[in-house]
Amino acid sequence: MSRFCVYLVVFCAMCCRFSVLSYPQGAPVRTESCVNLQPVHTDPLSNQPVQNQKGTTKPYRILVSQQQYQTCTTTQQCGLQPLQVSIQGQGGLFRGFIVQARTPSGGSRSWGQFFPLQTGDSKVIQCQNGLTLTHTANNDKNIVRFAWIPEPGMRDQVQFVATVVQNLRTIYPGVYSAQLRPVGVSAIQAGLPGSAPLKTAGVISLVTSVIAILL
Repeated sequence: MSRFCVYLVVFCAMCCRFSVLSYPQGAPVRTESCVNLQPVHTDPLSNQPVQNQKGTTKPYRILVSQQQYQTCTTTQQCGLQPLQVSIQGQGGLFRGFIVQARTPSGGSRSWGQFFPLQTGDSKVIQCQNGLTLTHTANNDKNIVRFAWIPEPGMRDQVQFVATVVQNLRTIYPGVYSAQLRPVGVSAIQAGLPGSAPLKTAGVISLVTSVIAILL
């Protein structure tokens, strides 16, 4: 999908005041689903909860169009450069998923806004820890595409983390994308590895040296 088409989808959604409340059906907004990213399934015969069985390998991956995002100060500005993201099966199909954008340093908050790019296969829900993308039907899928934009004022690295549902009883938690670093903010502010705050004494010494040379 072209960058222009992605921008058009995001722009139209924002103009229409896109709201997750437009989707009354879908994944339950519970702690298990929203915070722990664990699906809550019920056996159709016994009507009892199904214990999730975690797959040993991860035949799924999350791909991003770029490994950085542009910092922004307003919602309109944030929507100018959406990222394209996809959840893909590597030789295997899947029936469901739940995905959020979180900071690699920890925490359960989901950052930014999600915009489905394929009609009828995903939707946004309002979780207690932030906006979340999930499936709309349990048909077999090989790929799901969506766009994501940051929130105004974001300065942290983020990455997408998902749980992919292969079938009613088998899930694959902990599917991660590459980490996205903010552009337009210093490494110190973003908390990037290898960055360290400048010491006040060092700055004063440098300024003093420059002044001495100029005099």
